[in-house]
Amino acid sequence: MTADLQKWEFRDPMLVVMSRQQAAANRSCKGCAHAKTIETPFGDTITRCLKGKPYGKKCNRYEVADE
Repeated sequence: MTADLQKWEFRDPMLVVMSRQQAAANRSCKGCAHAKTIETPFGDTITRCLKGKPYGKKCNRYEVADE
């Protein structure tokens, strides 16, 4: 892998990893009120979006779930 590093990636490697993990969490659907875990007839569990959007990428209909 020969990807060019961005300027901000030349700092402490631990901070770079933490920043990348936080950015990935900000782009995901985790914690959305419209996400629902469904059990299939075969025993598998699948997380689906109740708004019909593909699950896994945050969309403009994202709402924080009340817990």
